[in-house]
Amino acid sequence: MTLTPDTAPDPLLRVRDLAVDFKVPVRGSLLPARLRAVSGVDLDVRRGEIIGVVGESGCGKSTTGRAILQLLKPSQGTVTFDGTELTTLDRRRMRAMRRQMQMIFQDPFASLNPRMTVGELIEEPLLVHSDLPAAGRRAKALQTMQMVGLSEKWHDRYPHEFSGGQRQRVGIARALVSNPQFIVADEPVSALDVSVQAQIVNLLEELQEELGLTMMFIAHDLAVVRHLCDRIAVMYLGSVVEVGECEDMYDRPRHPYTQALLSAVPIPDPLVETERRRVILSGDVPSPLNPPSGCRFRTRCWKAQDICATETPKLTGAGHQVACHFPENTDPRGEPVAAAGAGR
Repeated sequence: MTLTPDTAPDPLLRVRDLAVDFKVPVRGSLLPARLRAVSGVDLDVRRGEIIGVVGESGCGKSTTGRAILQLLKPSQGTVTFDGTELTTLDRRRMRAMRRQMQMIFQDPFASLNPRMTVGELIEEPLLVHSDLPAAGRRAKALQTMQMVGLSEKWHDRYPHEFSGGQRQRVGIARALVSNPQFIVADEPVSALDVSVQAQIVNLLEELQEELGLTMMFIAHDLAVVRHLCDRIAVMYLGSVVEVGECEDMYDRPRHPYTQALLSAVPIPDPLVETERRRVILSGDVPSPLNPPSGCRFRTRCWKAQDICATETPKLTGAGHQVACHFPENTDPRGEPVAAAGAGR
């Protein structure tokens, strides 16, 4: 039986109508303008899964992840984690919840204090979230270092002595040391060499299976997402436009924007690569200061009609959800069909 987000059993994380606004200066005006970076995001994250969040730069992926963890205060909406509504918690109660929710940052060098040793960096969350003595914190840090592939002899070294991949392992160890249930990985491999990216992705996959973690993996690289994730959420201009199981999304993309994204993924087969249809989007991404009415993708969509300008499409569907008035790969009733997608 296919489960909809509202009938799926006990999601660890439930996000509803999430929005994040920023005030930005406007040339020639004394008053700042409101920029809505994230608009009306609905998302469920099941226990033990890795959900990938993809989209163009500036679409609100990282802002969504930070708002879920309450590192940025949402302007509206709810974030329910393991039955607890996070947006209404005071600082003391939110601090207690942070042991269960951690983040792996994009730049492993910028996110690590250069004046602290690797051991101090990894032990720091234990100072906040546990009552372990110094010896216990050191033992836990050494155990976590071994888990992520770092030698114990590096405990007293500083971040500048490590390569980018090793620094990212330190960041992963720092996120794992407090035994969290949920991790937001904000493009954790985009700043690394290609040869190192595969090592970090494989490490995250092994850790997820070993520890039973639930993870939100934010990324640009759709090939990495396909290898690692169970489900995918596609974002465009601050909104989620499609959510579905990984293979189903790649085989039967329903939103035109998803088709365009997947058509840009290189295929390591010259015959297939030269024969497949590329979807080339016209125009530029609209400014979030003045987004289009109705469907935000309509100004670049080849299927746009009058209703797209007047009515905002809702994220609907059973299992494979799409926010589009005229989705692809559907029969006349609007139900998904088994058709080859643009990513193949």
